[in-house]
Amino acid sequence: MKLLKVVTAALIVAVMAGGLWLIIFGAPIDDSALNRHMQDFDEQSFAQAQDNEELILINFHRPFCPSCLRQKRVLARYFIDFPDSHLRVFEIDYNDNPDLVRRFGAVDATTLVMFRGEQRNWYNHGQTETPEIYSALRRAEYHTHLFAEDED
Repeated sequence: MKLLKVVTAALIVAVMAGGLWLIIFGAPIDDSALNRHMQDFDEQSFAQAQDNEELILINFHRPFCPSCLRQKRVLARYFIDFPDSHLRVFEIDYNDNPDLVRRFGAVDATTLVMFRGEQRNWYNHGQTETPEIYSALRRAEYHTHLFAEDED
């Protein structure tokens, strides 16, 4: 009888821990679309993207940061919803790159900085809401498309 109580208690704790995980971090999402657009930051790739006048998003993050994970989930859904996006995402670990944190003015691990070429055109931190992030990204992609038409 004692074994049954221990097993039952262990199951209850496991279910509660799983529920807490889902509350904090959310359900798993397919991030393969995001992974096709995202890479770790490196100077050479970033400089080349700027020279090519690409639309660039710098995504600061911290491992196991709930807000960072929510932000990353929004970005993953963005590339699912807009598979033709030309946005290029560079990811920077906030804790491991203090020089880049200072360079891009990241105030916390949820900082997003967008460039078109060398021109910074959006900066935000702490934003995890889908409509706000989508709006900024779609607006930037629309304006990038307009600039591309003007150059033709």
